Amino acid sequence: MAQLRVLLVDDEKVIRESLARELRLEQYEVALAADGSQALELLQSQRFDAIITDLVMPDIDGISVLKAAKQLSPSISALILTGYGDLGSAIDALRLGADDYLVKPCDTDELLHRLAGSLEKRTLLARLKQQNSLLEQEVNKRRQFERQLHASEQRLRVALDASSDGVWDRNLVTGQVCYGENWHRNLGYSDQEGGQSVSVWESLIHPQDQPRVAAAREEHLQGRAPRYEVEYRIKNRAGQWQWILSRGKVIEWNEQGEPTRLVGTHTDITRLKRVEAELQATRRELAQKVMERTAELEETNVALNVLLSKRERDQENLEQQILANVAELIDPYLVKLAESSPSKEQGLYLDILKANLRELTSTLAQNVAAKFSRLTPAEIQVANLIKIGKRSKEIAEIMHLAPGTVNVHRKNIRKKLGLTNTKENLQTVLLSHS
Repeated sequence: MAQLRVLLVDDEKVIRESLARELRLEQYEVALAADGSQALELLQSQRFDAIITDLVMPDIDGISVLKAAKQLSPSISALILTGYGDLGSAIDALRLGADDYLVKPCDTDELLHRLAGSLEKRTLLARLKQQNSLLEQEVNKRRQFERQLHASEQRLRVALDASSDGVWDRNLVTGQVCYGENWHRNLGYSDQEGGQSVSVWESLIHPQDQPRVAAAREEHLQGRAPRYEVEYRIKNRAGQWQWILSRGKVIEWNEQGEPTRLVGTHTDITRLKRVEAELQATRRELAQKVMERTAELEETNVALNVLLSKRERDQENLEQQILANVAELIDPYLVKLAESSPSKEQGLYLDILKANLRELTSTLAQNVAAKFSRLTPAEIQVANLIKIGKRSKEIAEIMHLAPGTVNVHRKNIRKKLGLTNTKENLQTVLLSHS
């Protein structure tokens, strides 16, 4: 099996070489680029299964590299490496088609795990596309074959209608029948063996078909059918059953308007019946193949849906982790800066920083709030901190609240989630809603 090819782009040599070493240990074929320009040259000249790129680089940034990679190979897997200070650009990269991102310095095992998951998703999507193509080809083949069979059947019917295998002329008053030369010969009888009576002819008809033949004849003789037409089996000279299409019409009547003469032809349709049987068997076989292909496609769709559901859960966890990191690693220092008596200019910069941070996290906060629509904003923040394992004292310090206030928020959260008077762990329940 060919090695999967990965393009690793990072302007820091130590990170680039250490990650390349770990990727090669996992049997990936790795190409290295020290900046965005080198990355674009490699993308244009070589094919890659995945790209891992730093977001912030001096000449061409990771966003531009990602756009170029997706334009050249829409199915390529993409992971973004970034720092805490550029989370907004990382989220933009996800919107542009990146599969995931990691914050530097990142855990190597986590990088390998996310890369494997991204490549697995790529493989499943390619397999689904292939299965859809095969199914479409199978359906087209079936339609083409059915059209060919239908055309062949029509040609055969026209040919049989145009040529008669026997002519008969029946006197309805005397019961005598005059058969043409081909009538007996087609069945293998001589003229002497066939005779010229109705009783001889009727004795050769298959017992199961005799009632249908008699009914069709009476329908026409009584004027309820424009002509006599019926298919039946008749025994030939070799003792085998031949299928016959018999057609006729009354051509003479007596003075009372009663039919006196019925003339018609019969045509050997044994071959046509055989073709019809083969057609039915072929249709059943094609239907079975389509069912099998459909079942395979459904199994592939189930696997893809499971993968996509996991991807959505991972995305939700990522959004909540970003909010938690902002609350824990950024908000406390912003508060300390505000309390350190900054100059007018510093205060202005601080306000701009807060506004940009709120705008960056507003979408993520809305997604989280949608899951806890009954919670207040403060309760949502407390819930997120509880979820990542913070105790009441730590939450109070982060949010600049009294420990008693945090406990009140905890009680309200339990009540709104239906956990009052239960022994369920609040952190466990919150994690289950991720």
